[in-house]
Amino acid sequence: MHRLVTNLVILAVCILGAASQTDRDCWFDPPNSCAECLLRGPQCGWCAKVDYPGTRCNTVVNLQAEGCDQSDIMNPQGNGPVLTQNLPLTEAGSRGIPADDIVQVSPQRAHLQLRPGESAQVRLQVRQVQDYPVDLYYLMDLSSSMYDDLITLRRLGSRLASTMQRITSNFRLGLGFYVDKTVLPYVNPYTIDTVCEQYNSPCARVFSFKNSLPLTTNVSAFTDTLNREEVAVNRDFPEGGFDALMQVAACEDQIRWREGATRLVVYPTDALSKMAGDGKLAAILPPNDEQCHLHPGTGEYLESSNQDYPSIGQLANILRQKNIQPIFAIAEDTRPAVRYKPHVLPTYQRLSQLLPGSTMATLESDSSNIVELVEEAYRKLRSEVKLQVINPPAELQLQFTSICKDGQVTQGGARCSNLTVGDTVEFEVTLTAAGCPKDGRTAQISLVPVGFGGELTVDVDFLCNCGCEANSQPASPHCTSGNGTLECGVCTCHSNRYGRQCECSSEDAAGSSTAQCVAPGSDVECSGRGSCVCGRCDCGERYAGPFCGCDNFSCDRSNGQLCGGPEHGVCKCGQCACVSGWQGNACQCSSRIDACMVDGRICNDQGRCECGKCVCNPDSPYGGDRCDNCPTCPGNCVVNQACVQCLVFQTGQLTPEQCSERCPLNVTVVQSLPDDILSSAETCRFHDDDDCIVTFTYGRGQSKELEVTVKKTKECPGPVPVLPIVLGVIGGIVLIGLALLVLWRMLIYLYDRVEYRRFERERQATKFTSSENPLYKSNTTRFSNPTFRGRKNSAKLYGDDDLGDVMELTSEQSSA
Repeated sequence: MHRLVTNLVILAVCILGAASQTDRDCWFDPPNSCAECLLRGPQCGWCAKVDYPGTRCNTVVNLQAEGCDQSDIMNPQGNGPVLTQNLPLTEAGSRGIPADDIVQVSPQRAHLQLRPGESAQVRLQVRQVQDYPVDLYYLMDLSSSMYDDLITLRRLGSRLASTMQRITSNFRLGLGFYVDKTVLPYVNPYTIDTVCEQYNSPCARVFSFKNSLPLTTNVSAFTDTLNREEVAVNRDFPEGGFDALMQVAACEDQIRWREGATRLVVYPTDALSKMAGDGKLAAILPPNDEQCHLHPGTGEYLESSNQDYPSIGQLANILRQKNIQPIFAIAEDTRPAVRYKPHVLPTYQRLSQLLPGSTMATLESDSSNIVELVEEAYRKLRSEVKLQVINPPAELQLQFTSICKDGQVTQGGARCSNLTVGDTVEFEVTLTAAGCPKDGRTAQISLVPVGFGGELTVDVDFLCNCGCEANSQPASPHCTSGNGTLECGVCTCHSNRYGRQCECSSEDAAGSSTAQCVAPGSDVECSGRGSCVCGRCDCGERYAGPFCGCDNFSCDRSNGQLCGGPEHGVCKCGQCACVSGWQGNACQCSSRIDACMVDGRICNDQGRCECGKCVCNPDSPYGGDRCDNCPTCPGNCVVNQACVQCLVFQTGQLTPEQCSERCPLNVTVVQSLPDDILSSAETCRFHDDDDCIVTFTYGRGQSKELEVTVKKTKECPGPVPVLPIVLGVIGGIVLIGLALLVLWRMLIYLYDRVEYRRFERERQATKFTSSENPLYKSNTTRFSNPTFRGRKNSAKLYGDDDLGDVMELTSEQSSA
């Protein structure tokens, strides 16, 4: 018997290279139970026949070929989905129907069975119904900085109600106020009743939150409640709005939320809100319990001073559970003393992305646009269907396909936009079982269109057992005198017992024959990697195979684990065997492609999707995360410009023959471009030959072909005003000439002043000396007579005997 088994195992090893990977996943490293065999994949079956000599876990075809009867083959197959509740959608124009009877999501409940590796598809339809019930709760910040907003809301309360009643007659309105926790350092409890001198009005007592008006159809009660309330004064900038929002969501009975209605919370404020952890400043350490704590009479929040503020995660969880959609209406505080409030708007923008179904808009400083804001936010919420999955187990993978308006299909999409009343959209959800849950064999998930008051609940049964486990035989005689339990054809031995039929004990295992544990061509028992027990190799966890010829530890690692961990794959003979939904040498890559989709195309048709990311073609000019970014490409605006000119306006450089050859476009001419087209398509503008501006949009339609929508009317400039231009030019020339003349005259004047000052400085510096003037000539001439030598006559003339030989004559004498 053992020899036959060994020969069959050797034969299996020999045909390893020729077997397909699908077959190999079943029988390689044979599993010990039928449940383990099911985890190998939906292609694997288990032979529960007693004394079956072959590999029990194999494909059904191989099991039958090896002699296993069909009745002994355990191969459970999933089924479904089975629709257990499938009410038809309510007609779009229905009025007067109770909220509980309106159906906007169909079907409502489904059941399916999946074994690991199997997939199933469920479809649900969503339709927006006219006059659908709406519950709107106005949750207002009543701190002193919102005084102007309170005054404005008192005037606009009735208008807000009438505006919503135009949208739906089945409308209710509620009102609540909040400030902050009534303990230090948030407020001063000793001056909790104070006077708002700057408003010439009494201030309200500081409180955390109070439900002043539960949801009602009485509009006058809403206005009366607003007129009674006054603002309150706290000490710091952030308020306690999250405390209030948690109570509004948790207290369904006190707020009087209707089952199935669209639940909206308008949240106007000009400040941030404290959140989990901020309560430590007041020594409030217990976390928020997400329960209702409103006083049954006054409606005030009773546990404000006893538990911390809620976290963002807690708010997101309870808003999703209660199907409440907040509308954050943020007012800008224009007071110059407030220097740190610019952070408010971006903070609430990020917050609206974290909370499901929420929107954010900017209020005027006095909330004068609150009615328009609420109306716009409501229409925006109702014009979009976003599918949300609640409580999906880790062993269940989901992929979405949306079929939106006009049959537009988007792979990997779970959202449809630009919808109106009566539009029906469809979602196809593919559910794949990637394993078996550890905490049970069933799971329940909900597919919820956010804000539509309905959902599809899917009950999933994981087929992780073969069914033959129920017929197990404890202490079966087939397991050698009752030393084991016969289950699904194999013996599960008691402790210290070994062998296929538990025929060996720990005492005699050492003396058993080892010839059956030596591989052909080898003389080493179990390849030196295991021990021979009852004629079979016990390889432990590190090795596998009939002779321990393969190791289970040299596979590639991902995230520090072999084959990415048991959730991604297992190491088999040096290679990773990935579970469904994962791929790669280390099972590190998700096989999902939704992150690579661009308008229904994988990587924009410019690359391939690997590991959930796009790898762009090296010869393609496109790049980016999804191969949809091309900085060097001219763009479809430039490419389609010439075609729009010739097809629509018969202008441009293309002749009619060239236009028909080069422009195979689907062009639609409209009087004006609708808002839905402008929001979903790319908009282009260019100047035509007549200098008029042409506007058109382009996008891909249901057939994935380029569709161009052109605005029929051009935007042309007005006539040129010739006379004002001519007069302006003449006036400009005259003014420039006058300016130059004045400038020249000023320069001359300045130059003369400089020269005159220099002349004055030189004149004042001039000084006359006593030396002889070189221009002066004396009237006396002096000369010597060369023939006269007598000193006597000279002496008589001058009275000087020494100059007798010199004669001097005056000018008169010389002339005589």
